[in-house]
Amino acid sequence: MCAMSSGVVQTAFQQCLNPECRATFDVGQVLTACSRCSSLLDICYDWNRSILPRQLSDFQQRWSSRLNPLDYSGVWRFRELLRFAADEQLVTIGEGQTVLQQNDRLAAACGLHSGRLFLQYEGQNPSGSFKDNGMTAASTHARLVGAKMTACASTGNTSASLAIYAGVTGLFRCIVFVGSGKIAFGKLSQALDYGAVTIQIRGDFDDALARVRQICERYPIYLC
Repeated sequence: MCAMSSGVVQTAFQQCLNPECRATFDVGQVLTACSRCSSLLDICYDWNRSILPRQLSDFQQRWSSRLNPLDYSGVWRFRELLRFAADEQLVTIGEGQTVLQQNDRLAAACGLHSGRLFLQYEGQNPSGSFKDNGMTAASTHARLVGAKMTACASTGNTSASLAIYAGVTGLFRCIVFVGSGKIAFGKLSQALDYGAVTIQIRGDFDDALARVRQICERYPIYLC
């Protein structure tokens, strides 16, 4: 683990989910699977070396003040819990922290008391999709590793989310791979509006994903 430029100690690392492998890798490596056994990877943290706020109210105070763009984000407001990049490297366009709406009728149907069930309206995210909550982290990691081109396979939400982060921040460009006739046209128009290069693949989402993986392994393109 290394110290980041802001003086904050980086506590994150990548670890293989295969219990028979459990290999670890630096968070700065660009990997989509374990290089030893090809299993999925998880981002883990050394909590013994992490510096965390003393109480949850510290996170709440950030949201109340909103003096820092990171504090307005529903993701990076909790950045000490996701410490894989320094503050100056974090990428945000105001994602998360969408409205919670109380729904007593649904609560009753679920056997819950009134006032105990809330639904979160993720359509208020910048791209109109819940995917922004993850794409802000993916964009941050892409920036961390110096990526200038990104790509994804999508049926709608991922393409819109990646495109808006690329278009608004200007940190990288993006390519979207879609299956033939297998994408929400509203989301596709969003991706095009923000400058994404769109490539249609004959087949479904799985075919598009297989192709984008091949391309990203061959060329210096960051897979989101």
